[in-house]
Amino acid sequence: MILPRRLTELLGDPRYLRLWLIGVFSMGARWLEMLVVGVFAVETTGSPVLVALLVILRMLPLAVFGSIVGTIADRMAPRRLLHLGLLLAMLVSLTVLGLALSGIATYWQIALATFLSGLVWTTDMPVRRRLVGDVAGPGRIAAGMSLDSATSNAMRLIGPLFGGLLYHWLGLAGAFGLAAALYTICLALTPGVPAAFLAQDPVRRPTRLLGDLGEGFRYLMREPEVRRILWVTVIFNIWGFPFVAMIPVIGTESLGLDAAAIGGLAAMEGGGAFAGALLIATLGARPGSYRRLYFFGTASYCALAFVAGWMTGTVPMALVIFCAGLGAAGFSTMQTTLIYGIAPPEMRGRLLGILSLTIGAGVIGFTNIGLMGELFGGANAVRIVAAEGLVALVVLGLRWPRLWRDDGRV
Repeated sequence: MILPRRLTELLGDPRYLRLWLIGVFSMGARWLEMLVVGVFAVETTGSPVLVALLVILRMLPLAVFGSIVGTIADRMAPRRLLHLGLLLAMLVSLTVLGLALSGIATYWQIALATFLSGLVWTTDMPVRRRLVGDVAGPGRIAAGMSLDSATSNAMRLIGPLFGGLLYHWLGLAGAFGLAAALYTICLALTPGVPAAFLAQDPVRRPTRLLGDLGEGFRYLMREPEVRRILWVTVIFNIWGFPFVAMIPVIGTESLGLDAAAIGGLAAMEGGGAFAGALLIATLGARPGSYRRLYFFGTASYCALAFVAGWMTGTVPMALVIFCAGLGAAGFSTMQTTLIYGIAPPEMRGRLLGILSLTIGAGVIGFTNIGLMGELFGGANAVRIVAAEGLVALVVLGLRWPRLWRDDGRV
């Protein structure tokens, strides 16, 4: 089979392998932390709003700094920017480890640490993921991005699972100790990362940062197809992905689960996303089908989140969450692939930075679902928010001509 051979070739490329492994370990730490701080917030505050606030603080840097970091990524050596981000993440995890071991960790200290970790997240799209596309090249872009998404989604399974177990056995210190170790491994891998972007404009005149930033937004205004792609990301992050913030709340309120069981439940979403992304990477997808995988993956995620809001048993809930993760695979594998494939090389950093900004729209989504959870309970909040997302997708889909035809192009 062609695609499995391509995957083998990709993993045999030392540049791709290092970028892939950095993604594996950094995403594992990120998802571990996200689950653990949610459980910590539930135990220390009992407030759905404060649980959601931690996710908001993690995503806020994407909304505030995403496009700026993307513009800087077009001007700064990617290896240096990646190294600085990972160094910050490691120092934050070590600080939380120290606070936990001293027995003085508080909710607001964890909130600050979460915000600083979110700053690191802003570099992933315009730096690491862009390098993944550069190293893979046009002929292997779908396989390269799908494999990276598959392993990232696998970490959404493994991270929460280990996070829940470590928190149950060793508390906050055990979880953040592992996170610090994972970031240390990532730092050790950065020397082999390409020092410059491989697919870029070979002749680039010196310009000002604000000028480059404005040029990226002007390009966006000229390209309605790019705007539609970004709107799907906005919808997913306002009305789809916030569902995961309510899993600890639903697990506690409705199902009466402990931290380890909640970690296992949350891991099912990542497990489904991993299975779906691996299937896409193995079987492949024609460029003309990228939009449909992206759009209908998002729609199925929202629909299944709505169904999950009605579940009252742990096993049915786990199955629905797993199936929702399958839908998330279409979204996660194709959002970067579409932007990378459409954007000219000199615009990729800026547009991937703007993509990070739209991911930051999750700030609105997690605020919304947190307030809904406070007022109506976690399960009702999930149903309300998912229904809103489905309405928004129907409106967008009816106004997207290329979604309904396959012309063989990205």
